[in-house]
Amino acid sequence: MSADRSGIDTLMKNLAIEWGHHGIRVYSIVPGPIEGTEGMKRLADPSQEDRFVDAVRLRRMGTVDDIGQAVVFLASLLASYITSCVLVCDSGQNLAGSALFNMGAEKMLLTQAARAPG
Repeated sequence: MSADRSGIDTLMKNLAIEWGHHGIRVYSIVPGPIEGTEGMKRLADPSQEDRFVDAVRLRRMGTVDDIGQAVVFLASLLASYITSCVLVCDSGQNLAGSALFNMGAEKMLLTQAARAPG
């Protein structure tokens, strides 16, 4: 787990402690690879999409509707007893690690550096 994600998880838990007695529920959603998003355009070479799909347990990319449905559930009365929850919506991608995403991020950064003036 990266330091930034640990920080977000800790913030979410602290807010749940502080605000819970006011009836405010706090949670975070951790999305995986979501097709058609700006993040995937930046991190994934379209020719390697099959490698991303192979790296997730459900063998498909997520959709923005998948994340939206998770949000609707957590905001609904069905989740009225849930707080301080980290809901991972990534088709099991985190089980295999983030090597493919790291490679995509490295490629993006190298491309940007090559384009930079100077």
